[in-house]
Amino acid sequence: MTDSLLPPEPLRVYIVDDDEGVRHSLAALLLAGGHDARPLASGAEFLAQADLDRPGCVLLDLRMDGMSGLQVFEALQQRGTVLKTVFLSAHGEVASAVAAVKQGAVDWLEKPCDEATLLAAVTKAAQLSHALAERTQRHKLLLERWNSLSPRQQEVARVLATGVSSKEAARTLALRNPERPIDPRTVDTHRSAIFLKLDIRSSHELGMLVEDLGLPDGPVRTH
Repeated sequence: MTDSLLPPEPLRVYIVDDDEGVRHSLAALLLAGGHDARPLASGAEFLAQADLDRPGCVLLDLRMDGMSGLQVFEALQQRGTVLKTVFLSAHGEVASAVAAVKQGAVDWLEKPCDEATLLAAVTKAAQLSHALAERTQRHKLLLERWNSLSPRQQEVARVLATGVSSKEAARTLALRNPERPIDPRTVDTHRSAIFLKLDIRSSHELGMLVEDLGLPDGPVRTH
């Protein structure tokens, strides 16, 4: 039996700094460590080229010509990327760097930073980025499954997610909409279809799925 497992992709690390010397030295260090280093001279260039859905790390200079590091970081947050950011700051920019960490950046390093500290920060960012990508992918999958349900199935599913029996669910649905009464046997039919489409086996799993998705009262759509 042949081993079909592919080697893991190297970690992609974007180096966004308007200092050419800094970009080249950091890229050489990261390439030597087996990482996929992508040096970029500006925030605008980075935002135009970066794959925001692929896990990775951004080494982001806090102060640059054009877009500042904070402006680039805010743009990343607005776009919902799975990339994680480590700020590079010069002496005297500590307050801004700490504020950025409080807003969700992984860490900040004062330039020049030593090799071990830099690689540790990149490793931490990589772990957080991969975990976020997995959560994002799971949420997308669950949402696609939920949206495969009909509006009526979604209505029934929300009631069943509370753990009630088919008889109790039928009573609740009838009270909510007297013009559309439903009997327990029909609820059972819906339950089977819901479990099949959502790939679950119990009302407990259904309850966790509804909670994970944070479903509002109305139907949820991916687009």
